[in-house]
Amino acid sequence: MANGFFKGLIFGSLVGGAYTLLNTPRSGEENRDVLLNYIDDTTVLVDDVSNSLTELKGAISELTNEGKALAEEFTEEVTESVEEFTYQAEPRMRRIQEQTQKLTDDIETLSQNVTPAQ
Repeated sequence: MANGFFKGLIFGSLVGGAYTLLNTPRSGEENRDVLLNYIDDTTVLVDDVSNSLTELKGAISELTNEGKALAEEFTEEVTESVEEFTYQAEPRMRRIQEQTQKLTDDIETLSQNVTPAQ
């Protein structure tokens, strides 16, 4: 993306410069001065854009690293919470299963003891 931007910037600079040279009522020396100033200004702008891109890349890299660190920390905390919940819920789940089994056994015993009236 940046490569295409620079190509467009250079192409636009060349076309703008050529158009200005062909359509200006100034003398050759004045045109050379204007062209040199234009080239200097364009060079400064390209350097500014290049520096901004470098800063942007650094910021993106830093943000990515921070995001990875936060994701790892979040994953560890969630895993720890799930393990703690499982540890705390296990005795309750075992009691629920025991009570469910007892109810099932009692229902079977009752259904075997009660015979349908004929």
